[in-house]
Amino acid sequence: MRRYLLALVLFAVACAAQAAGPAIGDAAPGALGKGRDGKPVTLEQYRGKIVVVTFWASWCTYCLKELPVLDSLQRHAGNLLQVVAVNVKDTPEDYRVMMRQMKSYALLQSRDADGGIADRYDVKGYPSLWIVDRQGRVAAHHAGYGEGMLDTIIDEINALLRDPVAAAEAAPQH
Repeated sequence: MRRYLLALVLFAVACAAQAAGPAIGDAAPGALGKGRDGKPVTLEQYRGKIVVVTFWASWCTYCLKELPVLDSLQRHAGNLLQVVAVNVKDTPEDYRVMMRQMKSYALLQSRDADGGIADRYDVKGYPSLWIVDRQGRVAAHHAGYGEGMLDTIIDEINALLRDPVAAAEAAPQH
């Protein structure tokens, strides 16, 4: 009985370790789905920028509130950062409808049709927002959405933008 219990505990610990997404300071998973043009979207394309990645679905009311706010953030920040909105597991028809509705958005839209990318980030609910620093490391993670979170998210982004050491490390070497 004791051996069985120990095996069960070890199995649970191993499963929990495998399911965990990246921690603060870890390298963020690079693949972010396919863009509207069908080409892969990766973090490497935006090395040297702060990247805000949000995982969302069309049925998620809070996601639909968060996306216009992130679009506004992208418009105000310009090329200081890149917002990537990753749609997860929507049907092709629901995805097409959403892309038509979001046609004028400035943020980059991508698709994770099977949820594999969201799994690598250990997304458990929507929206799930990740802030990635200039070197591709996770700087912050926020689950859910509420207007009270916006100040914190903006403060986190501004702190990363002000970090001269990180900017120098991310700058292309000549």
